[in-house]
Amino acid sequence: MFMRIFRSRRLAFFTFAWVSVASWSTHAFAAEDLDALMRHFDNVAFGSEYEGVAPATQTQKWVSPIRISVSGMTGEMLQKPDGKRELKLSRARPTEPQIALIRKHLTTLVKLTGVESEKADRDKGKPANLYIKFVPRLVMGQPFIADDVEPDLLKKLGQPGVCYFLTRAIRTGALFRGLIVVNRELPPEQMDACILEEMTQAMGLPNDSDIVAPSIFNQTSTLRALTETDIYLLRTLYDKRLPPGTPRVDALRIGREIMSELLAGR
Repeated sequence: MFMRIFRSRRLAFFTFAWVSVASWSTHAFAAEDLDALMRHFDNVAFGSEYEGVAPATQTQKWVSPIRISVSGMTGEMLQKPDGKRELKLSRARPTEPQIALIRKHLTTLVKLTGVESEKADRDKGKPANLYIKFVPRLVMGQPFIADDVEPDLLKKLGQPGVCYFLTRAIRTGALFRGLIVVNRELPPEQMDACILEEMTQAMGLPNDSDIVAPSIFNQTSTLRALTETDIYLLRTLYDKRLPPGTPRVDALRIGREIMSELLAGR
């Protein structure tokens, strides 16, 4: 089962892997928060943000190491002799600030989920499996961004002009490929929040939910770091008691036990 199949065209790219050295502290939530958090988890893990993208019916998560490839392009609108305009695209190496944002959020996600990250090396049989592209707003919804995705869906994803993601999973629920597209023209603070949300959602929490705030999944929040609620959701999904492919009904039952333990500070 997958959100949408896609193939990523290769642009100028940078591959890397980071390990986490961060530590987290949490405080106990009130017991009555459990119901709200589980409704939030249900919406985020099993809902669908976009019409035309089927919601998940089972847990989806990474079990193999994540290997990131970061690429970029710039665009310039040229005036042609006949009076028409043409967009000229050029490859662009990702900037150091862009790489730093990805490094920061990957470090956090690796720490919280236990998923490994490693450097992509096609020659050693380890191709990239999570592609992050920084592109001009004008091309975010163009078919060449992901040529195995329905053009109408890509157009819809690119219209807001901020960022979006797509993931693919095998029938067992194991994620094995992802794509994140980012508007390279965003101001630094918005780009930071955008990359954090898309990278987190690409871990298997694809939907938005306004049940709990603050949360990166809540559209009323614009955050540059995960909240305790977000940490609980990630830790619940990546608990070993919730393997990929767990049906929704079972996942909510088991997830409630996990979440209850997290809230109790065990």
